[in-house]
Amino acid sequence: MNKGLDEFQIEEYKNISNAHFETNKQIGIFFRYFLLIASAPALIFVWFGNKNGFLDEFLNGDDTIKNVFVGSFLIFIAIIGMLSSFYLISLRLDSILYARTINGIRKYFFLNKIDYEDQYRVLPKQTNQPKYNDFHTFGILVYAVALINSIYFALGTRIIASVGDDFFVNYLGIKVIIKDYNIWYIFLSFLVLFFSHVWYYNFISNYRKIQYMKSRIIGIDIDGVLNRHREMFCLLHMKNMKNQFGDIEKIPDKKKLEPEEIIKIPVSQIKEKNISNDDEFDVFNDPEYWGKQLLISSDVGKVIKELKNTFGYKINIHSYRPWPQYTYGSSKRELVDRAWEGKSLAKITKEWLKKAEIPYNNIYIEKSSIDTSKRSFSIFGLLFGISKSQFKNRFYYTNKKPYRYFVEDTPENAIKLCSNCEFVFLIDQPYNTKDNFPQELPGNVIRVMNWGEIKNKIKELG
Repeated sequence: MNKGLDEFQIEEYKNISNAHFETNKQIGIFFRYFLLIASAPALIFVWFGNKNGFLDEFLNGDDTIKNVFVGSFLIFIAIIGMLSSFYLISLRLDSILYARTINGIRKYFFLNKIDYEDQYRVLPKQTNQPKYNDFHTFGILVYAVALINSIYFALGTRIIASVGDDFFVNYLGIKVIIKDYNIWYIFLSFLVLFFSHVWYYNFISNYRKIQYMKSRIIGIDIDGVLNRHREMFCLLHMKNMKNQFGDIEKIPDKKKLEPEEIIKIPVSQIKEKNISNDDEFDVFNDPEYWGKQLLISSDVGKVIKELKNTFGYKINIHSYRPWPQYTYGSSKRELVDRAWEGKSLAKITKEWLKKAEIPYNNIYIEKSSIDTSKRSFSIFGLLFGISKSQFKNRFYYTNKKPYRYFVEDTPENAIKLCSNCEFVFLIDQPYNTKDNFPQELPGNVIRVMNWGEIKNKIKELG
């Protein structure tokens, strides 16, 4: 038995239980406030009305300004009541979430720890109970609120319609669309607002059940995750060295590079080699490097297609590709520009993904590798040369949207992403092994060898 976990669960049980009962108390208080708001139209009728058929006065349009005011007030109360009901529904769903959490803690202590638990346990231990959209309990309250709001809304539209010709044409110069506002239009306006309440309750309940705690987004890096970028880098680097030294035999050993020797990123940090920043930029500034990458494995497209179409995940592709750049590199700028003429890295990347048959929902070509998740862009940033695109990278998006998984090859990125994502898969590369990156990884960063293992882990985790 894990004493520390037991103590945590007991403390969690106390806190969540208090939150559960406090939320239910707030539902009762807020419902009383709603009834107070709903009673306001009665005061209006008393104020404006008289003893002889005051409601008939409004319906027949005897006083234009008064009718417009009262009708608008009723519609306003109906809309405020509808928004209040939405808040009541949210409180109820929070209460159910707390109740399910309590059930899970109860299950933790009863499961395989107490014999004949039915003799002691009365409350449930299923984490899928109670139901979010139970129309036989809280649903009755939703119906009641919807009924009140819909009556006010229908009545308000009818009162305004009674003076439509006078008010809208004479005062606002607007032609009335519906001149004969009969009982069917009143009934239709009633149904629209009534079923808006029912639809919202059903929609937000299903959202809580399916998506709220179960994000369906997978973020995927490209370089080192989808492609064999080390091989392509070495191929173009040796091509550049051959052009520089004239013959492959004349290339110094420290300038030669094999894929398995890339144990650091960027490669200029490899102490055993003499690869300069210029050498690196010469490779990255070549559009051929990005357009002719080989797939990391033959099954990667099939796995991602299965995750998207069968598992139902949304696939967001991310890649830090701020090229071409001119800070370093031996090639002159005009030669680099000539190589990129009519091309963009975004277009090249999309064409490569299409050719590789890798499906996706969104693709984000990033211009910055800095963690911008806790920052916000302002127009004043333009004064300092900061563009909005520099903020929108994987850290920004995982902070804004609920990513469940992210597939990375850079351990530093994986550590940053794990605070925003539920799980981060670190795919095996020589530069991220425990020998080359000895820092301990967080518990939700999972090392994997290949895409087959990623698929199995996602099956296991759900």
